[in-house]
Amino acid sequence: EQPTSEETQSSSSMSEFFATYEEWKPLFRHIMMSPSSSGADDDDDFVDIATPSSSSSSSSSSSPPPLASSYLTDVVPSSESLWDISTLEHKNPWRLLESKPTTNSSLEVLSEFLDEWQRSLLDIPLDEIVTGANDAHFLEEGRRVLAVTRFHVLDVGDGGDDGNDAVEGDDDAGKCDWETELFRTVWSELAHLTSQNEIDTGSLVLLPKSITTASSSSSSSGDEDDDEEEGGSSSRDLEYVRTFVERKVLRPIRWLGRHEDWEIVAMERGSIGVRILYKLSDIPDLKDRDAGGDESVLF
Repeated sequence: EQPTSEETQSSSSMSEFFATYEEWKPLFRHIMMSPSSSGADDDDDFVDIATPSSSSSSSSSSSPPPLASSYLTDVVPSSESLWDISTLEHKNPWRLLESKPTTNSSLEVLSEFLDEWQRSLLDIPLDEIVTGANDAHFLEEGRRVLAVTRFHVLDVGDGGDDGNDAVEGDDDAGKCDWETELFRTVWSELAHLTSQNEIDTGSLVLLPKSITTASSSSSSSGDEDDDEEEGGSSSRDLEYVRTFVERKVLRPIRWLGRHEDWEIVAMERGSIGVRILYKLSDIPDLKDRDAGGDESVLF
């Protein structure tokens, strides 16, 4: 049977991605072989990618390997942690990041974003009886706010002024573009949250307002009004980041077979950020809560 054009394109995209990020393969394998959201053990979750000639009985009792497995067979399993001395000494491309920034400039960006995020939550109209769609939306968004406990602000303009290990300590940090640092920070956080394996946890990665994407730069016109240009640029920046997240994060996560564990979105609340949520659980049914009288369901 001949592969479809979609399958051929997907294979080509995977080949290009894993060839481009060759040094990241141990981290990708770490995420792929992690416990799934169903709680299955690593050994029971997939056919061993290092032994594609497994017996038919073993294959029949296991789930098919992820699409990316054939691109990671050359990764030698190691007893060393993903966060060993090589990572601490920045010999690996990923980073073990602090949970929050420390410099004033980064904290200001983070504070403004969180204020806008809270304001958008409070702007959701609530119903008189807590059973309506607005209340469900409020609870869902509130849970997402509370799940985020790790925060990062990228600073690619001055060699790491934000005090965040995503750029600090790199000799060429000032030369790194925001795409490189966003990729590094997001995938480092994916691996960290995977290693911790705690449900309802998450990270927020913010880009500085000063970013100028290739999209907005190429689309700008000198004849546009200033106000229109500013609003259009912001919209293009967000759309550009969304496209980046889809191609560099969401699509590879699906190839690794771990898409059900994650909710990853680009959003704008004063500045643009990427919100990462890991194994977000369902909220209790409001009817169950109301039926319980004074013993309310914990959220």
